[in-house]
Amino acid sequence: MELYTPKKKLKLDPRTKLFLIVVIATLELLNVNIYFTLAIGFIPFLLFLSNRQYLGAIKYYGLFLIAAFLHVHRVGIELNMFFNMIVVLLGGLILKLSPAFTTSDYIIESTSASEVIAAMTKLKISRKITIPLSVMFRFLPTIRQENRAIHDAAAMRGITITRLKFWKNPLRAFEYRMIPLMITIANTGEDLSAAALSRGLDNPREHTTYTDVRFTKRDLFAFLFVSLFLASVYFLTEWL
Repeated sequence: MELYTPKKKLKLDPRTKLFLIVVIATLELLNVNIYFTLAIGFIPFLLFLSNRQYLGAIKYYGLFLIAAFLHVHRVGIELNMFFNMIVVLLGGLILKLSPAFTTSDYIIESTSASEVIAAMTKLKISRKITIPLSVMFRFLPTIRQENRAIHDAAAMRGITITRLKFWKNPLRAFEYRMIPLMITIANTGEDLSAAALSRGLDNPREHTTYTDVRFTKRDLFAFLFVSLFLASVYFLTEWL
């Protein structure tokens, strides 16, 4: 009888991820055509799938496709000037900004702080940048856990804050959820900064690490796929 082994996630080098977000953040600002924009937005969708973030991938690309549809048919949508301005503005912001933000979320979810430090060390990046990055990569997942803990603690006391209740009484929702979260954010930031310094991250000498960061065939495939895919879409749409 064979035991079930879950499929492994696609593990990329942090430097490859840095290359991807630079390419996406740069190209998404170019106003080439809607097909090229859809191709750029498709890359974070694939990254989410490779990290087994299936629900996030569906939510992201569904919203992205809706924004693309509104962008294409914005002239034919008959709304008053105020709502039409909101639709066009939101659609444009989602098309231009969501791929980079989604790729950032993928990088934070799929990269540990030790991998970031090891990659930054190999790139000879200053400690003034490495230390804040290492704190950030520990900070965001910790805040998500604390937010869920606050929600569970409030539910145990019979306090549930849904979206409907939030709009009915936003001050009470702010008191029960946001104030504890803000206090937690302040304390967590101080704790993580102290932990980073206590581990000697500000030591100017060369550091050793157990994390092995190196380029593999997967990174080469990611480089070639993204480059050839975007170049093919660009030339095909421009020529045809």
